[in-house]
Amino acid sequence: MRTVSFSNHQPPPQDSGTGDRQLVTPEFLAFLQQALTGKLDETRVTELDPQVRALAEELSVIHLPEWHDEVGRKRAEPTVTGIKQATRVAAYLVRRGVRVHAELEELRWAPTPGGQPGAFDIGIHVTRDENGQWPVPDVEEFYDFEQIEVRHQDDGTWVATHPRGLAVEAPTRSDAYAGLVDALRVRIEEARRREKGDERDE
Repeated sequence: MRTVSFSNHQPPPQDSGTGDRQLVTPEFLAFLQQALTGKLDETRVTELDPQVRALAEELSVIHLPEWHDEVGRKRAEPTVTGIKQATRVAAYLVRRGVRVHAELEELRWAPTPGGQPGAFDIGIHVTRDENGQWPVPDVEEFYDFEQIEVRHQDDGTWVATHPRGLAVEAPTRSDAYAGLVDALRVRIEEARRREKGDERDE
């Protein structure tokens, strides 16, 4: 039996120019990297209009949930995208009248429970609970065993996969499924240990 881990965390490419080959400063690259990782340097962006800053943070990294058509068929998997020159675009949109209104938010993205936030973490989307509060994603719900898929491969082996980044290959269907359940349990336990560590740090 072979376990394969694959990650959705892919660092953005290091480049000194935009897609249309406009050169950018090292300062702007540093700002963009901080925005992508969700760790904006307060001292660097204090001169930005708060409305521009809020919109730029939204545009730098956009976590899109699954996309379904009007009859419920899945058209696209969760994905992560972003807008180049997010600060410049945000400044323009604010001048056009666009604003971020947190009170109108119906859907919110949350990072992988117990994991390290990353620009390309597909995470999970949540909606408000009956009390209007944003729930903290449950680790077991995030690594839901019901999302395991097992398929037969051309070479006769079986592979079990989970959309959260794990795959297990084995000679039988049951071995592949059981192996992935074990791998998910390890992930859940690691996430819980990290969460407890974070609570102690606070």
